[in-house]
Amino acid sequence: MIFSQNTFRRWSLYGIYALLLVAILLYFRFPTQKFKIFCTQKVSQYLSGNECSIESLRYQFPLTLVANNLRLHVNNQAGKGSFSAGAIPGASGTGPDKQSEAKTPALAEVLELPKVTLAPILSGLGKTFSISITAYGGTHWATLACDRAHNTFTLSKIEIKGLDLAKLPWLRAQTGRAITGLLTVEGSYSGQSGQGLSRGTGQGTAQIKKGTFDLLYPIFSLKNIDVESGEVLIKLQEQKLLLTKGKFSGKELAGTFAGQVDSLGANFAAMQLNMTGSLAPTPALVKKSGQAQPLLQQLQKHHSTLPFHLQGTIGNPVFRFDS
Repeated sequence: MIFSQNTFRRWSLYGIYALLLVAILLYFRFPTQKFKIFCTQKVSQYLSGNECSIESLRYQFPLTLVANNLRLHVNNQAGKGSFSAGAIPGASGTGPDKQSEAKTPALAEVLELPKVTLAPILSGLGKTFSISITAYGGTHWATLACDRAHNTFTLSKIEIKGLDLAKLPWLRAQTGRAITGLLTVEGSYSGQSGQGLSRGTGQGTAQIKKGTFDLLYPIFSLKNIDVESGEVLIKLQEQKLLLTKGKFSGKELAGTFAGQVDSLGANFAAMQLNMTGSLAPTPALVKKSGQAQPLLQQLQKHHSTLPFHLQGTIGNPVFRFDS
């Protein structure tokens, strides 16, 4: 069957008219204020009771929703007062052991998203949407697919680009030290609405550039670790975050690492670490290493690395070199 040019134009106009009609019906059927309340309730429901607020919500032609200043208050069940970040039976190493330093900071984990855009993907028959988020110095994307029959959802094609860790105020408040860098994450996630995010599954890669991590206790006289670039494979399963094939390079140190993060239902500082890896000094570190210089020179000469073990919590990690 061959369509004439007039027929094509006519059906194109019908399509545009249908989109306009749906947009108008949505606007009058769901007034903005009521729809904003509906959206905040749905977000809280999907994210297992985490509190959500939206300053303003508007429609954008033809079927796009734009939320301004969305705030998500992370509801951690295990990390509110009763879980001490330093309560690790039998722990020993370079981490401080004072009770006053082991307390979990009280500042809540709040994600502030200045702009969130949700647009339906026409081929998804009302079940698939594209999400765009502007926050923390970058723009981030994902594709959301909802399965209402099984009460599940999937985030595919996740792209977190250039998220500035220094702009997360609760990160320093909970860990008690400065953590900076530009974070990029690519991957996917699947979960069930109404349950904790840590109960879902996911996988991907994480990269960091221009990062610095303050240390609780000096390593080779260093008070912080400079990371020019780093990357790691991540996998979420059975409420554990598995880290594999990790590597980083910096001005003073380069290294590799692998391990896992447990207690994902706790607040960030109280999550448990169990990681191993190796460190290699750079020539810049050898020059300024003081009393440790002979050891580092031997390592450099034999192209050797120092194995290490990192345990404890994110808020109070315990670092030691393995023999």
